[in-house]
Parts: sequence; structure tokens; C-alpha cells
Amino acid sequence: MFYTLTANPAVDMTVQSTPLIPNENVRTGGASYTPNGKGLDVSFALKKFGQDSCALGFFGGFTGKFIVEETMNMGVFCQPVWIDGITRICAYINDGENEYGILNPGAPLTPQYEQELFNIIDGASEMECLVISGSVPPRASADFLDKVVAHAKAKGADVVLDLSSDKLKTLASTKPLLIKPNHHEMRAIWGVQIDTDDDARRALKLAHESGVQNVLLTMGSRGSAYFSNGEDIWYAKREFNIKLVSSVCAGDCTLAAFLHKWYDDRDNVEEALKLALATGANVCESAGLGDFGHVDEYSKHIAVRKLPRE
Repeated sequence: MFYTLTANPAVDMTVQSTPLIPNENVRTGGASYTPNGKGLDVSFALKKFGQDSCALGFFGGFTGKFIVEETMNMGVFCQPVWIDGITRICAYINDGENEYGILNPGAPLTPQYEQELFNIIDGASEMECLVISGSVPPRASADFLDKVVAHAKAKGADVVLDLSSDKLKTLASTKPLLIKPNHHEMRAIWGVQIDTDDDARRALKLAHESGVQNVLLTMGSRGSAYFSNGEDIWYAKREFNIKLVSSVCAGDCTLAAFLHKWYDDRDNVEEALKLALATGANVCESAGLGDFGHVDEYSKHIAVRKLPRE
């Protein structure tokens, strides 16, 4: 079974507004409140594909209670570590022209809370793969994620990483099964600006040389992605336009869709990429995850090609 870890979850407030004007109040057209966090999004998306998972994380206060209750209501099993403090609220504002994200830091961790999580991982008899996504809370131990990976690997579980910090490069030496950087993160962490296939080759090679087994490199609003298993590289691109509502959950759902198709059939790269990009595109058209209602149709309009070997 997949387990997901969201160390720093949030209640996401998504707002549609008129253009923002400094020092003036803006009346919104409405707001939605959703349980969120990158690992939680992976679990929610897997559930939409009919695949069970278990969501792990740290939760506190009325917002933490809301997230856990909503997660369970969605049919996703959740094993929370309850902490003092209040789980953060993050705001995403679309004013019709631009999208803004206001991200709060989250409630602080203590070594006691970290150990509670390690105990849960150690006792997770059904864990086949742990997906570690997103930021860590304030005051987390410097080696917190290193220990999470070590506990998962001690069980023989695969590890998937979706991190935007330099910690991704550090943890590459632990040989994770898969990482999912976007092109901005790849540039920030490995120093490669990706504009061409050759740029992608160079970036992917650096990731593999760091220890990573497989890389799903997403290209954000370009509507494309690369996948490399260390031997071959595939490139996928959507052949249609979308009307953006919010891109907040798109990358997480892209990862979930890819894992759903690929994890048990590692040769099924083409279909996994089609489902991944179709899912990411459909999610962008809704606040939160949406209903995945266009995923099957969108999958028919994703072009995939394998890059020639050097």
C-alpha cells in the first residue's frame, strides 16, 4: 500500500476576486476551503483512481481536526500525529489575471512528535511505498527527513520524494525510487535551466548521478513532462488548452496519476505519462482537486515520444 507523508499540511482557502488594488478592500466572488498538503493530495487523487493509501502527518487545532475529518470522509485512512498549535491556513487568490499564493509557516515540531511519526512508520506492516511531499514545519530537526527515509527503507519500502528544497539533492544519495521536481526546482537544485531536450538530458543525468533511480520532471504551465529511468527518456505534452482556475494541487495529482499506472508496471511509461498530464490539466480547471471528469478524454490528447539515446 502507498503511504503518504505531509509533514506540514494546511487548510487551503482558494479565492476568486477582482484585480487586487494596494490599500483597498477587495470583495471576492467566493471562497472554498479544502484540506491540503502535497502528500494528502496524492492520497486524495489515488482514491479517485480507486486506490487506497494511508495519509500520515502532523495536525493541530481546529484546522488540523478539519483536515483529518475531511480526509476520513473522503475514504482515505489517516494516522495523525496530534501536536500543539494550529495547523496552518494558506490562501490562494486568482484575480482573473494573476494567481497569488500566501503560505504560512505552520505549527512547530518537537523531537517527541517526530518520534511518534517514526513509531507509526515502524509499525506500518502494509507500507510498500512512502511518498514524502512538501515542506517541513518550523523547528523540525535538521535530519528529520533523513530519519523518515531511513525508517521507511528499514522496512523495505520504496521512497518517492517531491520536495522543493535542497534536501532533495541531499536525499538523492539514499537512492529514492522516484523524484518529481518541476523545472523551477530542477534549476534551483541542480542548476540547469530547461528549455530544450538537451537541457532536460543534462538535468536528468545530474539527478541520476546523485543517486536517484527514476525522475518525473514536470514543466508546469508548459503542459509537458519528461520521465527518465536512467536508460531512456520520454517526453509528453498535452495538445489542448485549459482555463486555469488554480494550479495548486496539479503537480501532486500528476504524481499520483503517474504512480497509479507505473508503480506496479514499470514498463507502462507512456500510459502513465498520458494519465499524469491529463490529470494535472483537469485539476488546474478547479479549485482543489475537482472531480477528474475530463481525465479520460484529456488522456487521448497527450502526445508521448521517446528521445533517441545518445
